[in-house]
Amino acid sequence: MTRNIDIVPAPPLYQYHAKGGTVVLIDVLRFTSTLTTALANGALWAETFAAPEKALAKRDEGYIVAGEKNGIVLDGFLYNNSPVSMTRENIGGRKLAFVTTNGTYMRSLIEEYDAIYAGCFLNVSALIDRLLQGGNDIQLVCSGTQNRLSTDDFVFAGMVADRLLATGQFVYNNDSVALARTLYQCAKDDIKTFILNHSPKTRPFCETHEHYRKDLEFAMQVDLYDVVPEEESPFKFVLKP
Repeated sequence: MTRNIDIVPAPPLYQYHAKGGTVVLIDVLRFTSTLTTALANGALWAETFAAPEKALAKRDEGYIVAGEKNGIVLDGFLYNNSPVSMTRENIGGRKLAFVTTNGTYMRSLIEEYDAIYAGCFLNVSALIDRLLQGGNDIQLVCSGTQNRLSTDDFVFAGMVADRLLATGQFVYNNDSVALARTLYQCAKDDIKTFILNHSPKTRPFCETHEHYRKDLEFAMQVDLYDVVPEEESPFKFVLKP
């Protein structure tokens, strides 16, 4: 039995796509890379919030709060939305509360699903293995940049779709899948350079923000981790066996 793959290119388009199945939340720069790194380095779990005040309220429950708005650390937050900051020394054995411009916002829009995973280049092979084990249709949801398509997310979605379709177990009926696969084929020999050359916002932001440049270098590593963040309950991501 073949399963369907769908790709949502950016948050405003989510409403026009079928709901349900297994959802992969994608925000390569930076939330899903940060979340994956945090859980791989021993965070107990991570919860996502759409509003900063709700995340900050979790400090009374012993949470570390992390996040940003337009790339800037929010007042009262201990860490930026940075995978580089998610070291075992910083967050091992701790609970995390996240608010980000794009990733946690996109998560707040997702309504119906059987499972939600977080995907990025850092865990792509582990993600593929997990998706192949299931029996549901797959929806790859790109967080984009401020409600617009982002090159990094779309390339990654194309990478995942390409690998899944190569197994012969999947089909697609949405032009976004064909376009994302084509973009990935153009980028796959040097994804980081492709993103820097074709994303009007990424290169200048990296040139003016050293921490963002370091995050880009980190997030472009493929298969650094063999873990897949999964929602245990709404908005709460953990690692499951």
